[in-house]
Amino acid sequence: MNEKFVKKELKSQLLNISRLRTYFLRGHSNWFAYVMSLLNFVTISFYLLIENLTIVSDNFKFRHYVLLFVVVYLPLAIIVGYFDMTRGTYRVEQKMAKELSPLWKEVFEKLDALGMKQNEIIDSITNAE
Repeated sequence: MNEKFVKKELKSQLLNISRLRTYFLRGHSNWFAYVMSLLNFVTISFYLLIENLTIVSDNFKFRHYVLLFVVVYLPLAIIVGYFDMTRGTYRVEQKMAKELSPLWKEVFEKLDALGMKQNEIIDSITNAE
């Protein structure tokens, strides 16, 4: 009996560790890594490009560069992301995921069947009126 309890407790602890690992990976890769890479990019580009240019005034400080970066880069990145989602490769990627993954293939088949059933119900309601 004690051995079963130990195995159950060990399994529970491993599940908790696995969940913590998953939460860490999602938080790190989806949020912190992006922020850190963006800050890294801004800092490196300023100190390697802007600070060493003789054309730029000595009054052009890092905070000015960050402000200029936010005003120019972030809207540009949003526009490019929107274009990619609506007319770019996003649809192709989703179509490929649908075709290659058996799980998504089954999900989309069921959604298509539900859509056809919904259309049949709508048609029968409109014909009954």
